[in-house]
Amino acid sequence: MSRERGRKKLMLRIPEIRHFLASSASETLSDLFESYDLAADSLERFRTASPTDERRVLEYEGLCREIEAEVVVYCDERYGKQMRL
Repeated sequence: MSRERGRKKLMLRIPEIRHFLASSASETLSDLFESYDLAADSLERFRTASPTDERRVLEYEGLCREIEAEVVVYCDERYGKQMRL
């Protein structure tokens, strides 16, 4: 379930590769989807906590960006030419 939530969050976050994310079923991407879901959920909790833990917010914003970048690189390596059309 976490993997599907992560996939959907990434499809919203990176619409340029939404169609690749929707149709991909690799174990690598599944792991990234799950990691993204967990990181995004944690980020939201840190943002809404009172008081806000700015250090954790920055850390998890960075983590989410890193996972997003990994997903883009993975898709580019796997679907490269199709992504550039």
